[in-house]
Amino acid sequence: MDPETEADLVKAIQIAVLETRLGVHPIKSAHGLSVFLRDLSQRGSLSLDELTENRARLGGWTDEHAKGWAKGHAEGCATAILRVLEQRGVSVSDEIDGFLTTRSDLKALTDWLDLALTVTDAKDLFTSRPECSQAPED
Repeated sequence: MDPETEADLVKAIQIAVLETRLGVHPIKSAHGLSVFLRDLSQRGSLSLDELTENRARLGGWTDEHAKGWAKGHAEGCATAILRVLEQRGVSVSDEIDGFLTTRSDLKALTDWLDLALTVTDAKDLFTSRPECSQAPED
């Protein structure tokens, strides 16, 4: 996690604690922090591991629950990419489908979701931007 993101996260946690001390219901404070974490993950500022670790701490999750959540979150991102491509009429090979559905890098998944809105060939997900160059092997 970069220092700026870490500082933002610390501030968000401090605000949630302060809200609780001032009488705001803990669930409402936790929800605000949860929304903040979601925004960080959508910007690609947190890795899936960092996001899961923070969500687990916030929710008091067991390790098993956290692992299941992380897997489901990544699968949901991949499903969104495939759905956008499908709705836009962009065909996706079984190789690319399988590749996307096994990724856990939130930054890459977020970048690919953004690209899915404009590419005309699914292979372009991996060639349109240098930071998205991780690609399935031919």
